[in-house]
Order: sequence, then structure tokens, then C-alpha cells
Amino acid sequence: MTALVALPGCGGGEDASADPQDVLDRALSGGEGIDSGVLDVELSISSVTGDQGELDAELQGPFQSNGSGELPSVEFDVSGAIASGGIDFDFDGALTVTTEGLWVGLEGTDYQLDDATFGTLRSAYEQSAAQRQDEPQGSLEEFGVDPRDWVTGLTNEGTEDLDGTEVVHISGSADVPKLVADLNDVAQRTGQATALSAADLNALESSVTAATIDVYAATEDDSLRGIDVGLTLADPRGGSGELDVELSFAITDAGAEQDISAPEDARPLAELLLQLPISAPKADSSPPSSMPPPSASKAAEDYYDCVARANGSKAVEECASLLGG
Repeated sequence: MTALVALPGCGGGEDASADPQDVLDRALSGGEGIDSGVLDVELSISSVTGDQGELDAELQGPFQSNGSGELPSVEFDVSGAIASGGIDFDFDGALTVTTEGLWVGLEGTDYQLDDATFGTLRSAYEQSAAQRQDEPQGSLEEFGVDPRDWVTGLTNEGTEDLDGTEVVHISGSADVPKLVADLNDVAQRTGQATALSAADLNALESSVTAATIDVYAATEDDSLRGIDVGLTLADPRGGSGELDVELSFAITDAGAEQDISAPEDARPLAELLLQLPISAPKADSSPPSSMPPPSASKAAEDYYDCVARANGSKAVEECASLLGG
């Protein structure tokens, strides 16, 4: 995890001996948050026995707030690699958002979302942000859930240097039963899932054979600067192997003004959508032989035109039906 390589620092002081629960509480309590910086999120999934393949993904780049309730500006590079069953797949893309538009990059070429659709997305974000301002601080707390309860066995590992920022390193284990039960409650109360039975919960809990969490908080203001999560899961196929899952999140250059600009020489996003490999309708739902199914490019073109004319997020979702099965 390159962004979260924490080098031993000079250490000492009150933070090195602070109660780890107090440090965790301050870091995860919310507060004013960080308005700008460089975000780095990495995910790695690998088979301990090596027979189930590997997945690596990373999102990295600057972000900048444009004010309360406004769509922030970001300039993220997104990459990924999958190796499994003799198949190797690499992905290299980008996402740029400014107050003027949204751009998607793929394999070195940038594509711009049309102004009408961008306006719809920006309005939807602003409406959602306005609604969240009237909710209790921390959406999970509204459901009686506190993420700080998910970490147990805390240890203060002392102060370290995280890409030039002095941080307190807190380590612990994930309380898997508590985590699973809380997320199940949230899913039910938000209508995203039906209740899991006791057997389902036990099976989910038992699939996690090890879980560790490392939290990094800035000594200067107690703000959260990084999280490492490590999980070891039983083989989902029921074999003797295991899967290692590593997820890291880090913020560097916090509070510094970020220079985010639109890509030059961008192509219309319609050109990218026309290249998408949309599958043809299934045999049991195909039209009569006198009316051949639309080509992949025609389906994508119809979808793009629908999105461009859509008024609101619900209308945008309904356009997905044009892509076929």
C-alpha cells in the first residue's frame, strides 16, 4: 500500500502515550472535515494459495471543495489489474470534475459529458447535499450505529510520519459480529435489503477468519489521515484456501489549495458510449425476424440521447432499459 507506508518518526510526546480509544474517537467523530488534499484509495484481493487470481485497483488524485453544498472538483487517476484463470486484464482511466463539467478518461483519451447531463448531475448532488444538512451529524448515527464500535483491542503504536505529516498510529481488530449486525440493520432500515437470518449472519461472520484495522490521525488537529483494513476470508468455494483483502485510504497535502483543470482536446462522451460492448437482446425476447435487433452502437446511441434529454436522476435510471439484456 504505497500511500500508507508509515515511517517511524521521532515519536514521543503526549500523542505517543495517549489513550488509543480517545484518539480513535477524535479521528472518527466527524468534525469540520478536510476541504482539499490528495486522496489515495487502494484495494488488493489475492488468493493465499494463488489459485483464485488477484485483483488490484487504485484511485488517486487531488480534490478541492467549491463551498458548502457544491459539487467538489476532483482529478482522479483510476487503474486496475485482474489476473485469474489465465486471463490478464489492465484498466487505466481518469475522472475529472470541475465547476464547468465532467470528463472521463480511458486509455489516454478524455471524453466530456454533455452540458445538459452534467447540469442534471450537479443539481442532483446539490439537492442531496442540502437534504444531508438537515440530518443528524453522521448518517449512520441516525440508525443507532457508531463505526467506532467496530474496532476492538486498540493499541497506540506511537507517532509516525505519513508522507510528511506526523500522525498517531492506532491499531486494533475489527469486531466482525458487531460490524455485520450493524450493517444488516442499516440495510433493513434503508430498504436496501431484507433481514438476514441468524444462520446467514453466522455464516457471514465465520467467513472472516482475521480482521485488522489501522487508523492514522494527525497530531496537529486529530483529523483522520488514513485507514488500513486487512481481512482474511475463507475460500468462498468451500475449499481450504483463503483470500486476503487489503483496503487502504489516505489523505495527504490536507488543506492545501489544489490546482484542478479540465483536460484539453476532449472528445464527446457519446463517442465512448458508442464503443461499449452492449449485448444483443436474449433469444426469448428478440423481435420478429423482419425486425433485426439493434446493433450495439445503435443501442448505446439511443441510451446516450435518452440521458441527454432526461430530467432528474429517476429519468436517467430509466434510460438503462435501452441497453438491452
